[in-house]
Amino acid sequence: MIHCDYFCDVSINHIKNIMEISEIKTRLTLAQVLHYYHLKPDKNLRLCCPFHDDKTPSLQLYYKTHTAYCFSSNCKTHGKSMDVIDFIMNKENCTKHEALKKATEMITGEGLKAAPPADRLTTLHKIFTYFKNGVVNSQPAKAYIQKRHLNTDTIDIGFNSGQFHYKQNDAAEAMQEYLNIGLLLELGVMSRFGKPAYKPFGKHCIVFALRDQEKRVVSLYFRSMSDDKSQRHFYLKDRQGLYPKYPRENTQNSSSRRASSMPLRSSNSI
Repeated sequence: MIHCDYFCDVSINHIKNIMEISEIKTRLTLAQVLHYYHLKPDKNLRLCCPFHDDKTPSLQLYYKTHTAYCFSSNCKTHGKSMDVIDFIMNKENCTKHEALKKATEMITGEGLKAAPPADRLTTLHKIFTYFKNGVVNSQPAKAYIQKRHLNTDTIDIGFNSGQFHYKQNDAAEAMQEYLNIGLLLELGVMSRFGKPAYKPFGKHCIVFALRDQEKRVVSLYFRSMSDDKSQRHFYLKDRQGLYPKYPRENTQNSSSRRASSMPLRSSNSI
C-alpha cells in the first residue's frame, strides 16, 4: 500500500517543478541557450540540427516563442516543438530535472566557468584596425576625408559605419567589452532576435586613435561628418592618450611643439 505521505510529497515536488519551469521559461531565452552551446544560426534562423547527423540546416528557430523545430524525419525530435528546457534535455541527453538545473545555471551563472574579461588595449587596437579598413568601403567617408585635405597615407583615419558589433552578437565577451569601453550603449529594450538592443557610439563618424607613451591605442576620438555644429566631437568615456602621439622626451617645452601632441580638440579644421 502506498501511503498518503507519498502522494503529498509528489504533489509538492510537482508544484515546485511547475514554478521552476515557469520562471525558467520567463528568464531564459533561446538565444542564450544557443550561445552557451556555441551554436550560430544563419540569416534565416536555421542551423544544422545538433541532435542528428545533419548536413543541411533543418532546425528552425523561433525567437519570438523561444522554441525550435527540426524538419528532418531522421531526427529524434522530429514532430515535436522544443522549448529551452527540451533543447537542453536533448543536447545534454539528460533527465528533465538535470535540464532544469542546467537552465538555472545558465540564468544565474552559478556553476559555470566565467570567461576572462577581454583586454581593453587589444580590443581598442582591433576595433581601430577595423575602422581603418572601413574607410575603403565607404564613399562618403573618403569624400569627407578628401574634402578636409586629410592624407590617409600619412594619418591613421578610420570610419565607423555602426556595424562593428553585428558579427559579435554571439560573442558575449566582446560585446561586454564594447559596453565597458563605451563603444556600445544599451537601449534598455530587446531586439527582434530576443537579445538586448544596443546603439553604437560615434556612428557615421571618422575616427582617430589617441595613444599613450608607448604608442598604443588607449582611446578613440570620433568626428561627425554631418553639418550639425552641436554634434561634431565625441570621445570614449575614460578618455586618455594624445593625438597623434606623445612628444619625444627631449622635445622643447614650446607652445608650437606642444600643440602637435595635445589631445585632439574641437576644431573646424578636422
